[in-house]
Amino acid sequence: MLPEKTYMAALAVLLSALLAGCALYPAVQVAGGAMTGYDAVVMADEYLPRDNVDGGSLRIVRDVQTERRLRERLELNGLHLSAHVFNGKAYLVGQVQSRNVADYAIRTAATVDGVKTITCKFYPAAPPRTAARDAARDELLLKELRGRFDETKRLEGADLRVEVIRGHAVLIGSARDYHQKTAALAIASEVNGLADVVDYITVNTPAEPVSPDKDSVAGK
Repeated sequence: MLPEKTYMAALAVLLSALLAGCALYPAVQVAGGAMTGYDAVVMADEYLPRDNVDGGSLRIVRDVQTERRLRERLELNGLHLSAHVFNGKAYLVGQVQSRNVADYAIRTAATVDGVKTITCKFYPAAPPRTAARDAARDELLLKELRGRFDETKRLEGADLRVEVIRGHAVLIGSARDYHQKTAALAIASEVNGLADVVDYITVNTPAEPVSPDKDSVAGK
């Protein structure tokens, strides 16, 4: 346990960095092209005191409420991005005009109560001359990918969201086990026309059974 003064100092630095819009992540140069993408995981308020509920319908309801607030906050600030929330972890996906817009989106998401971490996958906005064509292509790829996911029984019980941005498939959500996660990634990789598949799938691993204390057993 950190001393209270150290804890508060670390918390102040963290929040100041988020609200001041510091560059918390690097620009990523796309191989073979001039595009620059933004890929980051940012801590929002992981260490702020709050009541935590693990599992159950209450957590699901809380995620739904947080996701709704997040989407509304983004729209009110003129940020047209996809937003998803799982276990308090927010995922932002979409196209941005500049690095400043990307930073602004992260700062905006960090103000939403219930958001613990922010993972973003941003791509440069398509040029006006190709924007409509790119959007139509993405819609077709998204339809095909979702169709393949719906047809297979290998993904039953998984909670997955799918986005396709400028030919890039982004998979977000949770799987029952690593076999199911691998299956989702393999199915996506088989769709012709996708530039790549971005993996934001977590695995719901069951808790390890707790062994009885030897001393307590011996004392029975």
